Amino acid sequence: MKKMILGGALAAMTLGIAPAHADATTEDVHCLIIFMQMSNAQTQAAQTGGLIGSFYYMGKLDGRAQGTDLEKLILDETTQMTEASFKADAKRCGDDMTKRGQAAADLGKALKQHAQQMQKPGEENKPDAVKPAGKPQ
Repeated sequence: MKKMILGGALAAMTLGIAPAHADATTEDVHCLIIFMQMSNAQTQAAQTGGLIGSFYYMGKLDGRAQGTDLEKLILDETTQMTEASFKADAKRCGDDMTKRGQAAADLGKALKQHAQQMQKPGEENKPDAVKPAGKPQ
């Protein structure tokens, strides 16, 4: 019996059959649920992180399938989530947000460096070096 199970597993691996995973929308709904829960936390830092994560995943979901009944998806998925799946999703979603946060910080640094390189020597102290658009010069 063990040989049959092992053989079946090897055959599945050879055929490229992977374990079933939720689709991207379902995974994002799980993250939205987790961050919505976080936004109700006792500490201000957790609340803020929860709000940021909620807005991020809501934006992803809106961008992918605008007009989706998000309330129904959330209600359906909360009934399917177990404590173990919640913890696994929380780690996955947290790791994703950490990566996005680092990417945003890296982008900010790159843009700041680009702006500094574009600034001509001697103009940084002139009050009229950068004039607002639409104002007479």
